[in-house]
Amino acid sequence: MRRDFRGHAQGHEAELVEGDLADIQSCEAVLAAFTAADEGTAMEAWYSQAARKPVIAYTGGTQPHPWVVYVSDSVHDNLEDAIAAIAPHADAQTS
Repeated sequence: MRRDFRGHAQGHEAELVEGDLADIQSCEAVLAAFTAADEGTAMEAWYSQAARKPVIAYTGGTQPHPWVVYVSDSVHDNLEDAIAAIAPHADAQTS
């Protein structure tokens, strides 16, 4: 992780959000961990979907919120399955 604001995001909101948006723009696909409710991950997934970036969601077995299902190209209980689903998008970048 290039930026780590855990525990001290206050006062760094613009840097945090703008950095996350730049990361999304520069990637081929997004792996979103929805193992617990998280507004930031939800916003990143929504932005990714709007930017036409594939969103692969990992839930860890929790019931996905309807918005998670809506913005995701696929939803997986198991992290290994989610990684397998995102691999073709990463492979497309190197082809």
